[in-house]
Amino acid sequence: MRFMLLLFSFLVLQSAPALAQEHHLPACEGHVAIVRVSEIKPGMMKDFLAAVEAHKAWYRSNGVMNDDFLISRVIVRDQKTGEYGYSDSEVVTYHINPPEDNPKLPRNDAAWKAYQKMYEDSSTVKSITLSCMPQIK
Repeated sequence: MRFMLLLFSFLVLQSAPALAQEHHLPACEGHVAIVRVSEIKPGMMKDFLAAVEAHKAWYRSNGVMNDDFLISRVIVRDQKTGEYGYSDSEVVTYHINPPEDNPKLPRNDAAWKAYQKMYEDSSTVKSITLSCMPQIK
């Protein structure tokens, strides 16, 4: 798990062009995105969603305007009733066009640590994938 968190932290600090150059990624005809599947702790969905908003707000307050965060609720089927609904325990998040490693960004400041703690208190990372999301027309 620590490896996954370290990998996520590393990837967040990289930009799509920096990742592509430094790690020889294939050309992406869309947007590089960090896709994270998180297990939400019981009763903590609102707190997790607030952590995502605080994460985005940290970047915006530090002048990063060309990335974006999307939250995708996982749809599950109840085995007994066959009904579909949203999972209370799993979400998929997308950090699209994550910013490059900019030493001017005040990483580890109080606001950074606060949103990181919000994530830790509300969820556990299950997987992290670097992907190329196609352009949506």
